[in-house]
Amino acid sequence: MPETTNQQLAGNFHMTATCKICEAPTDHFGRQLVLAKFDAEYRRCRDCGYVFIVDPHWLDEAYSNAIAALDTGIVTRNLWLADATSALLALSLRDVRRTLDFGGGSGLLVRLMRDRGHDFSWYDAYCPNVLAAGFEAAPDDQFDMVTAFELFEHLLEPIASIERLRAMAPVIVFSTELVPAGVRGPDKWWYFAPESGQHIGFFTVASLTILARRFGLELSTNGRNLHVLAPHRVSSALLSVLGKPSRASWLAKYGIRRSLAHRDAALLQARLRTAGAPGEPQEHGRSSGL
Repeated sequence: MPETTNQQLAGNFHMTATCKICEAPTDHFGRQLVLAKFDAEYRRCRDCGYVFIVDPHWLDEAYSNAIAALDTGIVTRNLWLADATSALLALSLRDVRRTLDFGGGSGLLVRLMRDRGHDFSWYDAYCPNVLAAGFEAAPDDQFDMVTAFELFEHLLEPIASIERLRAMAPVIVFSTELVPAGVRGPDKWWYFAPESGQHIGFFTVASLTILARRFGLELSTNGRNLHVLAPHRVSSALLSVLGKPSRASWLAKYGIRRSLAHRDAALLQARLRTAGAPGEPQEHGRSSGL
């Protein structure tokens, strides 16, 4: 019997690769260079439309810096998401008291939300907390809500990762760009972002709906970039409005409370007097923490 080569085994895997969301068969969606040197195969689910990269073995290199240099929109995006989240808390998610920003990166969103009077904590297993030091959360803490902004497209094992988020809180508010209906290959949409090597999984409304059902939650979405998994639905019309930064900014005023900045400073000063610095920066690496 002829010897089976590694290449043949890889080819067989590619032909039979199943969807990471619904386990349906997948089809070849295209190839392109990632990090300008790794040949990546993209596959798309026949049923739910989820697109993913097969065996993204370059992730350690891609996350040598937790925040990609190409992410020039990081500050503008966090300002928008702070506005959108403030409005959601005021207009729809009124019972939320404590929130965890998971994969919080530098801590910018946590600091923005605390400055707006909301009790947000930070967690990121790989990125240093620069702007929200002193408000770190343990990974087994419980919260009313988890935010996971620009995280889902980084997930290597989305089911296991979202199960972890669900164990932390009953409500997950997240952003990720959904695959447009007319995209015919990985070179036809900017969000695939092969230059950074960090985006490896791409969702559709159908794939998010399956996720919601799997975890006993309702999906609310604006059909483009802002989504909620929760026990109850959030107005899709509200999410559509909040998907536009100018309108989110206008509605954010309803969710702005008295800033926690001065209280936070006093708390940190007390900690410094009694126990030294509030914590060492964590190790660099994948900003998703999943």
